[in-house]
Parts: sequence; C-alpha cells; structure tokens
Amino acid sequence: MKILLSVCGSISAYKSLDIARGLVNNGHQVKVILTRGALKFVVPEVFTYLGVSDVYLEDADFSHKNVLHIDLARWCETLVIAPLSANTLSRLARGEASDLLTSVFLALEPQKMISIFPAMNSLMLSHPFTQQNLLELKKLKSLNNVFISPTNAGVLACNEEGLGKLPTVEEILELIPTLTAPLGNESLSLDNKKIVITTGATIAPLDPVRFLTNSSSGITGFYLAQTALKHGHQVVVIAGKHACAELNLLSKHPHYKLQRVTTVNQMHEAVHAELKNASAYISAAAISDLEFDVTPEKIKKENISDSLKIKKAIDILKTVIDAKIPDLKIVGFAAETDLSDAVLTKKFNSKPVDLLVGTKVNNGLISNAELQGFNVERANYRFMEKDIMTSLRSLSKSELAEIIFQRINL
Repeated sequence: MKILLSVCGSISAYKSLDIARGLVNNGHQVKVILTRGALKFVVPEVFTYLGVSDVYLEDADFSHKNVLHIDLARWCETLVIAPLSANTLSRLARGEASDLLTSVFLALEPQKMISIFPAMNSLMLSHPFTQQNLLELKKLKSLNNVFISPTNAGVLACNEEGLGKLPTVEEILELIPTLTAPLGNESLSLDNKKIVITTGATIAPLDPVRFLTNSSSGITGFYLAQTALKHGHQVVVIAGKHACAELNLLSKHPHYKLQRVTTVNQMHEAVHAELKNASAYISAAAISDLEFDVTPEKIKKENISDSLKIKKAIDILKTVIDAKIPDLKIVGFAAETDLSDAVLTKKFNSKPVDLLVGTKVNNGLISNAELQGFNVERANYRFMEKDIMTSLRSLSKSELAEIIFQRINL
C-alpha cells in the first residue's frame, strides 16, 4: 500500500517514527509530510534512515517542479495523519489550503481513505471549539472516507490524566490497512457483508477453583477479522475470555465488534444473537465439547474420582447448521490429531458446511510431542467442500484467512 504519513505538532509526534518504521517493515511504501509544528519534535532525516522514500516540509509545494500536493494526492492510496494537533484540525475543518498537508487533504479523491489520529491535552480535546471542529469533519456526508480515531486515556505528557493520548503504535499499524472507504454503515454496498467469527478457547468450570480448557490462542480469529475488514465487511468476533490481545488492536475500527465470553453456553447465546443479517459464520473457536456438573464448593482431593460427572456440551456449529438461516455461509473447523480422509469425511457428513477446515493440532504436552495448530503462526491444514478435499498443506494463519474468504467468495 502507498501511504502518505502526515505528522503534526504534538508531543506524541515522536511516535510517528515508530509508525513509519512499522509501516515500512510491513511492506508498505511510505512518504512523509511534516507540518511546521512537527519540526519542533522530530527531525526529517530520521524518517529516511527508517526507510521512508521522501520527506516533505510544509512549503515544499513551492520548491517542487510539479504541483506537489496534486502529485502526492494521486500517488497515495491512503492519507494518515498521526498525530493530529488541535491547530491542524482547525484548519482541516475550515477547508483551508494553507500548507502542503491541508492542500493534499482537499486534493484527495473521495475513494481514498483518510485516517486521522488526534493527540492533545484533555482540556484542549474537550474544548467546544475542538469538539465542533471534529463534528465538522464527521458530519460531512461526502466524507465517508474519513476515519477519526478515538484517543486513549492515561497519563499525558503534561502529567495530567485523561483522554487525549495517541493510540498505541500497534493499534495504528493494525488499523491503517483495514480501513476502507466508504466507512458509514448507511453507505455499505451489497458487497459488504456481516461476518460472525468465533475464536479462542472456551472454559468448562469444574468447581470454584478448577476448570478445563485448551491451548487455543485465538490468533486465527484475529487474522480472519483483519482480512474481513480489509475486504470492507462488518465483523463481529466472539472470543474466549483469554484469547489473544491482538484482537483488542482492532477495537477502534467502526466496522468491528469484539465480545469476550467464558463458557460454551455464553458463546452459544452470543453467536445466535449476532446471526441476524449475517452473511457468514466462521467457527474458528476451539469450543469445549465437555461440561461438568459444577459444584458450589471446591472438590476435595479424596473425592475427585467420585465427583467428575462429565456430559456433552452444546454443539454450537450444529445449532447454527440446524437453524437453516437463508444464504448464510458456514465455515467449520476440525481440530484433529488425525486429518485422514475418513476422519474429515465423517466430520463433514455429520455437520455439512460450505467449507470445512481441518487443522492438525497437538498441545505439545503428551510424550514430548511437537506443539501444532494451537498458539502458533503456522499450521497444517486440509480443506473440504462437498466432494472436494485438498491435500495437507502448511500455511501461515494470515494466508489461511485469505484462502477462506476466497473459497466462500466473500
């Protein structure tokens, strides 16, 4: 992606160096615009050392042989302003073209994303003028390509505490590639669907102290959500309580909703509450198929052998299949130590889905076995749909996510 990163005069401008480096390391082409205020906090040459191809100052339009603000507006695929100062916000809201950044802002084509990350003192942020300027940008119906990030709360550079902090570098790096225009829910086209994803492990409590779970990290669900957002879809992720923190990095995205649950029954209720108007359900969670009769008191060691009453948990995927929701595409996962034709065929016949993803798994705790499938970036997979079954192949979980959306045509 061709990214034009613009930096304004905020104390958090130093974080723009890490943003630039992260974007370059992630394979993006990056050019940088520095406002006059930004030069009080960062040095242009550092950006070039970090791999940025060009750095432009506020008056670079007048020293360029072509019309630079037009050239940059045509070159970039997305404009990122991080951090955005109160001063630059005011000029953007008034439609000024008083420097290179504001001129590029006006010259961008409407299908190109503008991602804005404000950062300032809490009182400046809450001032009526600042709030009005934010509203001026948000209320323009034609600006469905503008994303204005909420700020984070915490201790600010002035040692006051409150809202106004720049989102973390990790949040910004994950959000930028997933933001696509148009952003307004009322502007979603027929190609933009609602995708419901389950991920991570559920927990089956035994007593107030003990519980049964598995090694699933939920990272597969993160890559599925990331891919769905890049395709312009609305995404609901229902994750196990302890699923990976990466899922939180997308929380500011306007088309993303994250709900964390603990037990199988909680996940079941959450899934069926979200399936209305959904186009796809992707069952990537490692859902426990066992439950216990939970005792109100801790089971004493001498009574454990007589107290473990095991029963089958509700099969969420089967309840979704049995609901026969019109036009809902269903992707099931089979986490197995054996991915033979017989095992996958039996699984597919018992729960016929649009796509079955067989995953070779092992928690690495038995007989010094190698950890597989759970809590790793790569795994071995087989795909089955109707009468077609693929051979075993190793994929990164980001590659897996892309293949799934290709196979279900979303």
